[in-house]
Amino acid sequence: MCHVTFQRVANDEARILADGEYVGDLYRQRDILSPDAVLYIVHLEDDPRGWCRVHERRRVREVAVERIRTHPFRC
Repeated sequence: MCHVTFQRVANDEARILADGEYVGDLYRQRDILSPDAVLYIVHLEDDPRGWCRVHERRRVREVAVERIRTHPFRC
């Protein structure tokens, strides 16, 4: 299992680091279906599955770890 951290680069954007290595980006966006809510986009580099939407902030790290663990090109 890798150690996942986030490095903020803007108010609504962060880099995803796995064991200190850049693996993707995290974006915070308004939910167009619920104006008072936000959602998070986890987007890993070279992931053919594309990005993943996360509605609960508390689950962002959990989802990022799972996406990294199951990344098809990860050794």
